[in-house]
Amino acid sequence: MKWLKRIALLLIILIFSVAGCVFYAFQIEPYRIKVNEHTMNEKRKDINNLKIVQISDLHIKDDFTYKNLGKVVNEVNSLDPDIVVFTGDLYDNYAKYNDDENVIAELQKINAKFGKIASWGNRDYGGGAVRKYGTIMERSGFILLKNEHWQVALENGREILFTGLDDSMLGSPEMPDDVKVYDSDYKILLTHEPDAVKDYLGYDYDMILSGHSHGGQVNIQFLPLVNKKAMSATGLASEYNRGMYILKNAAKSSLYVNTGIGTTHISARFGVVPEIAVFYVAP
Repeated sequence: MKWLKRIALLLIILIFSVAGCVFYAFQIEPYRIKVNEHTMNEKRKDINNLKIVQISDLHIKDDFTYKNLGKVVNEVNSLDPDIVVFTGDLYDNYAKYNDDENVIAELQKINAKFGKIASWGNRDYGGGAVRKYGTIMERSGFILLKNEHWQVALENGREILFTGLDDSMLGSPEMPDDVKVYDSDYKILLTHEPDAVKDYLGYDYDMILSGHSHGGQVNIQFLPLVNKKAMSATGLASEYNRGMYILKNAAKSSLYVNTGIGTTHISARFGVVPEIAVFYVAP
């Protein structure tokens, strides 16, 4: 009879453990924020670092509203950024849920010394979002780039270039005139889907920022098949899906895949805490 009691106890522990993990995945981790910091080109000690803060994939919806966005905005502002970059996917599904005025009010609160820059994601097209996204970002104080360059002049006389491409899944990405690329001291490319980077390896960018993957949203270290299945739900994010990569191109560009803030498909995260990425750059 003792072994039956032990089995029953183990089953009870297992049930409570699973229930706890499910509760954590749906009710706790999606509302956490982790700040990941990265120092680029460390050899440049003669110039003060520029602080670039990247957020991505907000996926605002009925269970992640402007109130949750407000927490993200507060965290961004606490970092005292020089430049803020948003790499796409503002709403999860604009047709099902939208709250433009409150979202704009929160995004307007983001402060950045040299400006706020945004690019397009696939969710910024679907559900009628394509007709609203540009206006939302403009009213929020963002420079929205669509196959365009934006050059930022720094106080030390140097210039940093941002090139924002259209979304690779639902848009028409095309590299703009590259004249400004050669006039800049540091060059950053924005492309929402990380695997699309293969189309731009011939361009001389120091850093490429992307998102889209959510890191799969679920990452259980001892269950690689679950992780692989989670990643398969997202197109153009199978080769590069989270964190920093050094590309094998002539420029040895750094590609960073931001795992994003929000959720899609299911409103859960496990082992992939929502992130804000900070890059210290010496242009």
